[in-house]
Amino acid sequence: MTPIKQAGQPDLAPPDFVDPVIEAYKADVDRTLLRENLKLTPNERSRKFERNMRMVYELRRAGQKRRHSSQGER
Repeated sequence: MTPIKQAGQPDLAPPDFVDPVIEAYKADVDRTLLRENLKLTPNERSRKFERNMRMVYELRRAGQKRRHSSQGER
C-alpha cells in the first residue's frame, strides 16, 4: 500500500490501513472507560484526576507508614 501524500502534510497511511501493533495494544484497552471519560467536561475530568491522585498519595503514605512501623518490630 502506498501512503497518501498531501501538500504540506506528512505521508499518511491509507484509510483502510490496519497497524498490527496498534491492534495488539487495543486488545488491552477498555474503551468503555475512555468513552465514559470523554462524556465528562474537561473540568470534570480534571476534578476526577485530582481525586484519584489524592487517593494514590494517601495509599503511598499508608504503605510507607506500614513499612516504617513493621521495620521497628524486628
